[in-house]
Amino acid sequence: MTEKDMALKNRSKQTNTFFILVLLGLVYFIAFIPPNLTGARDVNMLSVFQHDEFAQYPHVIRMLTPGDTIYQSLRNFVVYLHYYYGYPFYFLSALFLLPVTLFIGSGWAQHTSTIVAVLRQSINVLPIILATLILVWLQTKLINRAKALVIFILLLTLPAVVDNNMWWHPDSLLVLFTVLTLFFLARDDFRFGKDFFLSAVPLGLAIGVKILGVLFVVTYAVYFLYSLFSHRISLKKAVIFSSLFLALLIFVVVATNPLLLLPIERGEIFEVFKANLQQNTLGFWVKGNTDVSMFQQVTQLYSSKYTSKTLLMISFAGLVYSFIRKETQALGLVIFTWAIGYLGYFLFFAATLRSHYLLPVALPVLSSLAVFLPGRLSPEKNCKWVKYIAALVLLAGVVVQICANIASGLEDVQSVINRESNSTSIQLYRDVNTEVLSRLNLDRKVRIYRDWRAYVAQQEKYHIIYNWELATYSYIQEINPDVIFLELENMRYFSDPGKVQVAIDPTRMEEMVTFYSDALNERLLGYRLVKKTDFGSVFVKDDLYWRYLSE
Repeated sequence: MTEKDMALKNRSKQTNTFFILVLLGLVYFIAFIPPNLTGARDVNMLSVFQHDEFAQYPHVIRMLTPGDTIYQSLRNFVVYLHYYYGYPFYFLSALFLLPVTLFIGSGWAQHTSTIVAVLRQSINVLPIILATLILVWLQTKLINRAKALVIFILLLTLPAVVDNNMWWHPDSLLVLFTVLTLFFLARDDFRFGKDFFLSAVPLGLAIGVKILGVLFVVTYAVYFLYSLFSHRISLKKAVIFSSLFLALLIFVVVATNPLLLLPIERGEIFEVFKANLQQNTLGFWVKGNTDVSMFQQVTQLYSSKYTSKTLLMISFAGLVYSFIRKETQALGLVIFTWAIGYLGYFLFFAATLRSHYLLPVALPVLSSLAVFLPGRLSPEKNCKWVKYIAALVLLAGVVVQICANIASGLEDVQSVINRESNSTSIQLYRDVNTEVLSRLNLDRKVRIYRDWRAYVAQQEKYHIIYNWELATYSYIQEINPDVIFLELENMRYFSDPGKVQVAIDPTRMEEMVTFYSDALNERLLGYRLVKKTDFGSVFVKDDLYWRYLSE
């Protein structure tokens, strides 16, 4: 067979494999629509299941809400106000929602379930499929169909990926832009051509979406140093190219976060960034948040939400092997250094860790398993039997992992589909609404304070108060609620006097301990306990209790 015939055969394999993966990706995308339609009957329900969605939602709605003038409408779209995440996240969210608003017409903002489902599907599910497809291409070039399918299915069925598919958050976009950055660097292959400079675009978007993209500094530093020491680039060119790249990167970051050009908004963005940095390095309520070391947290989380430690070690070995091979040297280097830089931040500087934090590094690293997977089930001519048997054992291990992932994923998806009917928070509200709230015949709106996950349905007769900083006696006196919904989890956590000694803000923590301790012990000053469940407790003002509920 001539080289031309071989090339045509490979191209045919790539095309067929690509369409098979796209079809699988489409089925995968559709499979998450049912769970993603749940948990959002109204805005308040978002906080029961995902705090972040509840915080983000009003801002994307405001972006698409027309103002009185064209200028005001444009300002609503650009000045998005929630600077915990970058403008690309909100811009893309609003962009995917725009056709929905045009299709539904007036009153579109009331269709919370539809809006949130579109956001979850387009901002989380779709980017992770695209990122996985790119990683499979990088590792297999789609020539070996079996390898491509195994890696594709493995990555998409990881428990952390499945969990991340069922909310609206910027992490899938961070994964996609991370993978695109790795893609262009691998294609550049130390040539410092157009692909190298093109990598600045997804890198700028990664930084814009979530500041963690700056951790690519380790990858680029090693990329330049390796090129210098291997005589692929001169020192003069390295200085020139790095300067041009940095200028291009800054341009992309500013262009995709235009509020950085406005002094007031830029100051607010920097203040939020500093607050985020403090929370990530010190903790949220208490210093460090936990007594378990970050190394233990990372390994435990990886084992429970990604794959076994054995497959992780084999994945890193695959990166080393990729670096040794000339044709995949750049790919192995950029993924390995990205993993080192990213994990190094969490191991030595971060104080908080959640399962989705590891997605941008776990997927690229695990994709390197393809290096050791067998190209075919039957042995090739003159094959080394030890190597072939080891590859088959690895394949069996990956298949077992995939089966475990699928079983876990189906269980998680079913749990999310049923989460509204199974929610103890929603059930508490329904009981209290029937037994208590319906009996408060006030000539004004009932003022209700609720904790984070305590659900209270949006109704015209209720004035619902929610505070990210939670409650203290001074705050309750200030807002003067008629009814208070508190979570048992918060009452237990914040009633511990030991929290004061390790608190970020000891004064406020002491106030919270006093308030939640009294609530836990059913002696909240000025209020009477009217309902207690495994989820939480509900208190009503003393005078209202005696007037309407004492009989």
